Amino acid sequence: MDADVLPEALKSIMARHGWSQMDLATELGVSQSWVSQTSRGVKDSGIANVQRLLARVGWEVRITPKTEDDPVKRRNFVAAVGSIAFVPSPKVGPYQDAEYVRALAERLARDRYEQGGIPVASTALRHLKKVGLAISGKDRKLQSAASDLACETARIFYDSRRYDMAQRAGSFALQLARRSGDVNGQANALSALSRISIDRRHGDRGIMHARQGLTLPDLLPPQRAWLKLRLARSLALVPGQERAARDRLAELGDAEGLSAYERADMKGNVGVALAGMRAYPDAHVSIAEAVTLSRQCSPLLLVAYQAWQVEAALAAAEPLMAADHMTALARIAPMVSSARVNSHIAGILTMSARLTGVPELGHAREHLVSVQPD
Repeated sequence: MDADVLPEALKSIMARHGWSQMDLATELGVSQSWVSQTSRGVKDSGIANVQRLLARVGWEVRITPKTEDDPVKRRNFVAAVGSIAFVPSPKVGPYQDAEYVRALAERLARDRYEQGGIPVASTALRHLKKVGLAISGKDRKLQSAASDLACETARIFYDSRRYDMAQRAGSFALQLARRSGDVNGQANALSALSRISIDRRHGDRGIMHARQGLTLPDLLPPQRAWLKLRLARSLALVPGQERAARDRLAELGDAEGLSAYERADMKGNVGVALAGMRAYPDAHVSIAEAVTLSRQCSPLLLVAYQAWQVEAALAAAEPLMAADHMTALARIAPMVSSARVNSHIAGILTMSARLTGVPELGHAREHLVSVQPD
């Protein structure tokens, strides 16, 4: 029993359950007048609100291309236009559907890359609470999908600098992946936990998580590459382990199977690790490449690695280079809402305040101060 428009969908739901408008309003958590106006086509609601409300009564929204007989018109049409069909969910609830949960994780990842972690943190937490029952069930596909969702939630909290919550979400992701027998899910969770430890400058814990991941059997090349990178960055935080860190970086090579986001992020991570070991010329090259790659795929990565360009230049005592990068950073920083980026900006302003004899740097600082978050 499908419906092409929202008013028809609401009428179908009431007919199927024998509900009045007041009954449906109670189930949806809206007013009876909203149901009345919407079912008559008087009131229009945003697609996100419609999805949220219909999920409460076991229905969902699907976007499908409209049928078009002319193949030329269809090719021109399919990129921009679709029709919405409202259909009953095949499961008791959407959070018990593995494909639905995995799609949520992918949506959260795209939102994080586009906006930063702060705007999507509350949504991620809400979704994560809904999948809590997966931990005690027997549906391995659902547990694997829930692990993906928990792992992405950990990354979002990490970007929001809510480290304790990130740690708990990452541990939950690992527990779910182990229950489901998902090796790559375990690798992703351990990589996320190592990343959180690195940002907290807990090198020993970062090493532990990365090494646990590298012992997993049959790892895909991207997972193995990320775990080696996490190990290198963790080793760089431990006194006397810089040589071992550089050896691990040298093993990375050109990892296969990485997405555009991952290629940019990996190049940037390598550059950050090199900067931490004071290998500034190589660090500048790697971070610059990350900035170039990020322009094509992710505002968050672009802003983050533009900030790292400034920090690396300041650390290398190259104020003119830092000024150029700082001016560029000031133009793009408002594009995202990320606590990590905000922390970088605060650190840059502190570092650059010591270099008072460079006019270009002073002007660049003024630009950056003007966009600094409150």
